[in-house]
Amino acid sequence: MYSVEDKGEYFVYTFNGINLKIRSVENENNVFVYINYNGYNPLFSMLIGEFKAECDLDSIEFEVRSERGGMYAVVSKDQLIGFIKEVYFFVMENKTVLDKTLNDSYKNIWSF
Repeated sequence: MYSVEDKGEYFVYTFNGINLKIRSVENENNVFVYINYNGYNPLFSMLIGEFKAECDLDSIEFEVRSERGGMYAVVSKDQLIGFIKEVYFFVMENKTVLDKTLNDSYKNIWSF
């Protein structure tokens, strides 16, 4: 499903068969999660598309923060893998819509 690369200060999850990368940065009890789909940050579009409701069904809690004009999610360490899987499944189910709605205003500002 995905491979994990340890970059020292963070991990990058790269998914097979889709241009999706997720960077996770640990910070005490939480993990900051940055999403890159085809060079864009789809988090805002995902929230409009009921991503939070999908996570709620699996009891995965997260909050969204914004920094330097980009959004990222904050999850607990014990829910990280479940959150990453939810991102993957949501993107796979909604690729057509995401591909149409992501534009330069969602260009990813973080390097992976």
